Amino acid sequence: MLPPIQEVSNPVLPEWPVSPATRLSVVIATLGGDSLQATIDALNRASVVPAEILVCIPEHEAPRVASVAGPNVRAVITPCRGQVAQRAAGFREAVGPLVMQMDDDMLVAPDCVERLVETLAACGPKVAIAPALVDLHSGRPVYRKPDRPVLLQMLYYWLVNASGGYEPGKINRAGDPVGIDPGAGPAEQRIHDVEWLPGGCVMHFRPNLVLDDFFPFAGKAFCEDLIHSCHLRRKGVRLLVDAAAVCKLETFYESSCGVREFSRNLRADFRARRYFMQLSERRTLRMYLFYLARVVSYLAKRLARPVVSQFGTTNMKRQGR
Repeated sequence: MLPPIQEVSNPVLPEWPVSPATRLSVVIATLGGDSLQATIDALNRASVVPAEILVCIPEHEAPRVASVAGPNVRAVITPCRGQVAQRAAGFREAVGPLVMQMDDDMLVAPDCVERLVETLAACGPKVAIAPALVDLHSGRPVYRKPDRPVLLQMLYYWLVNASGGYEPGKINRAGDPVGIDPGAGPAEQRIHDVEWLPGGCVMHFRPNLVLDDFFPFAGKAFCEDLIHSCHLRRKGVRLLVDAAAVCKLETFYESSCGVREFSRNLRADFRARRYFMQLSERRTLRMYLFYLARVVSYLAKRLARPVVSQFGTTNMKRQGR
C-alpha cells in the first residue's frame, strides 16, 4: 500500500530572491510540436533561468527541432518514442541538482520557476512540487470545481468517491484525480500536500527521479501522471502543489472530439487507468461507473449541439467534465 497522505502544512519559506545561480535542468519530452519554442522562450524569460533545457526527441523526429533556439537548449536524441521513455532519457542526461519535467505546451509565469525552487528548498529533500495550472486563454484554474446543479454534483461525487465527495488534491475511488484550485480554500494557504501531481510541470531533486520507463503501453501516455505519482510516493517522496506558482496551458475538452477519436482515447485511457488501479491496489467498481458517466456526458453534449444551434443560442462555451 502507498503511504498515507501527509497533513497540509505551510513551511516557513526563505527570503527572496533565490540565487539565479541555482543549477536547474529542464527536461522536455516532445515530438517537435509548434508550441515548443514558446515554452522555451517563457522559461528563458523567467526570473530564474534554467542552466539547461533538454529537448528529448526520437531520432526520426529530430529534424522537427532543428530550428529550436536558446542559449541553454540541448537536443537529446532518444532511441525510443513515448513521453515517459523520452523523459527518462532526459533525466539521465540532466546535470543539475534540481530537475524539472515539462510538457512542450506549458508556459511558466515569470516568477513560477523561482517560487518552485524556493519552496522545494524549504521543504526538501524528499519532495517533488508542481505549480497551479490555469487556462491559457481564460486565465481560469484548470482544476476548478465543475459548475453543475447541486443534486447532480452530489450524485456524481458519490458515484466516484462515496462519502469522500469532492476532495481537492486527492485521487478519488474511481481513480480520477482532483486538482488544486488556487482560488479556493483559505487565502493564506500556499502549499498543498497532495496524492498526485499533474505531469506537465514538476520539479524534483535529482536523487528522487524515477529513471525507468514505467509506462507499459504504446501510444499516448494517458494517466502517466497518476502512475508517476504512485512511483514517487513509493520512494517516500512527498508531493506538493505551490498555489503561488502558476503555469499556463491550453485546456483540452473531450466533448470537442469526434466519436471515433473519443472512442479511441477512452479505450487507451481506460487501459492505463486500470493499470494504475492495479498498481496502487485500488478497487475498480467505481472506475467503471466513472467511465459510464463520461460516456453519458459526452453523448449528451454531442446530441445537444444541433439543438443549441437551431435555437440560435450564443452560449456555446465548451465545458470540461
